[in-house]
Amino acid sequence: MSTARAGELATLHRSIPVARYRSLLGHWISRWFRAPRPASHQPVSPVTAGQVSLTFGGHATVLARYEKLAIGFDPMLGRWVGGVRRAVEPGLAPGDFSDCGLILISHRHADHLHLPTLKKLPRSATVVVPTGTAAAVSALGFARVVELQPGADLELRGVQVIAAAASHGSDELARGLSYIVRGDGPSLYLCGDSGYFSGFGDLGERYAPDISVLPIGGFLPHSFRDRHMSPLDALFAFEDLRSRLLVPIHHGAFALSYEKLDEPVRWLTELATARGLRDHVHVMSPGETERFDRDKTPDRDS
Repeated sequence: MSTARAGELATLHRSIPVARYRSLLGHWISRWFRAPRPASHQPVSPVTAGQVSLTFGGHATVLARYEKLAIGFDPMLGRWVGGVRRAVEPGLAPGDFSDCGLILISHRHADHLHLPTLKKLPRSATVVVPTGTAAAVSALGFARVVELQPGADLELRGVQVIAAAASHGSDELARGLSYIVRGDGPSLYLCGDSGYFSGFGDLGERYAPDISVLPIGGFLPHSFRDRHMSPLDALFAFEDLRSRLLVPIHHGAFALSYEKLDEPVRWLTELATARGLRDHVHVMSPGETERFDRDKTPDRDS
């Protein structure tokens, strides 16, 4: 990240108030005996040539579907992350992944690589994981487990997946990937966890994915921004990626940091409106499915 870009982001973050929990532990305890709110679980509709659909499962879980391939990204349908209880039920059920041929895992943290969920998914699927992660899932019996490094790719049923870098930390569980996905329909960029870094600009120059699926939660205290993006960081990343549409994830399900659960979406919407990008941000509720057409994805230059 350039010094000027870093300075601009630091200044803007200091000037915008964000509602936060006084005590994160107190909030966790208050949630322990409260059931998660229900999600609006819509049927996952088929797509035709030239389309891709996205279903938001809550937290960082996404089910993407091209005509010939369904792709699960960071599937996590559990109700707990450690001692943190889920606030909203998952918007997907294991049966929604019944024809899932490809599963992409960003990194090994339990809210992204969730073994109890993976055990419920089709064993016929190919699972793609970062280097050093195959051993964590190989015993589950999937047809194929593939480790990729940034820059490597694979193709399955006419869909190309390119592994890309992320900036989520250097320890064993945090090291991970993001993914460029290109099929017969709008191209995708899938990022489970990352701080804002110069790699977004590199990917924008090379691929300019049509739709960027970016995390927007986990950013308070501000030191967390080394590993997680705020809504403002995500908007900067979206601009760097040269995408047409931003779909935010990693918000609203688990209180893993001090910003209140509804703050990331509120702040993102406010920022996008102020920057003239509101028509290019598509906020989805858990369980919501949206289809995007190759020729109808909004063009930011129009």
